[in-house]
Amino acid sequence: MPMDVVVIGGGPAGYAAAIALAQGGARVRLVEEAAPGGTCVHRGCIPTKALLESARLAREMGAAEAFGLRAPAGPMADWTAVRRRQDRIVAGLASGLGQLLRASGVTVVRGRGTLLPPDAPGRPPRVRVEPGMDRGALADAGDSPLRPDVLVLAPGSVPARPPIPGADLPGVIDSDGLLALEEQPRRLAIVGGGAIGCELATAHAALGADVAVLEAMPHLLPAADADIARRLEAAFRRRGIAVATAVAVLAIEAGGRGAGEAADSGRLAVRVREAGGAEVVHRADAVLLATGRRPNTGAMGLAEAGVRLRPGGAIEVDARFRCPGVPGVWAVGDAVGQPMLAHAAFAQASAAAADALGRPVPTLPPVPFPVYSHPEVAWVGASEEAPGARAARVPFGALGRAHAAGDIEGLCKMVADGAGRIVGVHMIGAHATELIAAGVVAVARAMPLEEFAAATLPHPTLTEALGEAAHLLLGRPLHVLPAGRR
Repeated sequence: MPMDVVVIGGGPAGYAAAIALAQGGARVRLVEEAAPGGTCVHRGCIPTKALLESARLAREMGAAEAFGLRAPAGPMADWTAVRRRQDRIVAGLASGLGQLLRASGVTVVRGRGTLLPPDAPGRPPRVRVEPGMDRGALADAGDSPLRPDVLVLAPGSVPARPPIPGADLPGVIDSDGLLALEEQPRRLAIVGGGAIGCELATAHAALGADVAVLEAMPHLLPAADADIARRLEAAFRRRGIAVATAVAVLAIEAGGRGAGEAADSGRLAVRVREAGGAEVVHRADAVLLATGRRPNTGAMGLAEAGVRLRPGGAIEVDARFRCPGVPGVWAVGDAVGQPMLAHAAFAQASAAAADALGRPVPTLPPVPFPVYSHPEVAWVGASEEAPGARAARVPFGALGRAHAAGDIEGLCKMVADGAGRIVGVHMIGAHATELIAAGVVAVARAMPLEEFAAATLPHPTLTEALGEAAHLLLGRPLHVLPAGRR
């Protein structure tokens, strides 16, 4: 008899685990409340990137005359058409994922999975599928709880809503709500300057909205290299995006306007305290709470089934993504905590599936962090603050391709350890989220600088920034001056 597997959650972690286990010969049922794909396909990665591509094209159309092309009217965003394209892309990818699951032999069970105690010692918890399930898909199990040999928990995450007075007012929304708006807000205040906040600020500013980003930490993208983050802040301000860092949001208030303010100054007011103690009001038609995400582990019966939760609600797992003390149970994806990234979920799912199938568990590679703002930001590995580290910076202005593209706003920073091995890469600029792939490989292998510098990179490309950074760390750059000679 094949191994009987139940996977709870159909996002990137869940569907990747289900497919990998089915490929290994298991009988797999994937329990998912909605259509498979999770936040990534339906409310996160894919719709935001579709929106950002519309924004990118609007920017390029606006810059047409700088390339010798006449475009006197300039771009004008049609929000309904932008949303229609976004929804069409999501629907197509969701449909393709459903076909992939069926072709892989995975049975999708519609409904919410909750855990019940096991029916025998040494067995995984049973799984009850709450009302709303597809009864036809459970014909072999009737109305009984599912009794898997292996259980994979991948319930994902949900937007975190901070305890700000007024956060429940109409017009105060999370990223899910912003992507679903039928009309673009003319003025948007974003509470939170992490990846979600920066990406959506980029998109809405390029499509015509007045945008302000309010961040509690000293700089945007608190997890990023501080030098890179400061460059992003400067780029945002040049594009007309207001940025306020080191601020405390005191309250969100409805209606009203201050003396001398225009009647269209916004229907919501975000009151903040700046680092110096002054209180400032940012007015907006909508307020986006982009303050991160939290594990979606509530109301599943996890604790009752013996699954341990860490502070904050993340499922506790070991290095193989097993849930300690609960036989036959693995957990992957956002539900186990940071990094809450789809590509990290894919890697975790592959490792958990290999372990459940009795195969060697691969060592997880370093996780890259891409931010699809404009300019893009991406990083992987150690920062230059790591003990014994040294860094080299190569501006995109040294690259012929950047000048030809009319976009020299960028920087590549490579970090090496004392033994001359590449341990980190940090980038800002055009296509940084694509270029970082070479950095991922270099950091994963702890590649010697000599080996990386010996690679012949195509010219003219933006990729040359990586090669030049390696040459610079070796003291023999070709297209930039060493730091002491600038």
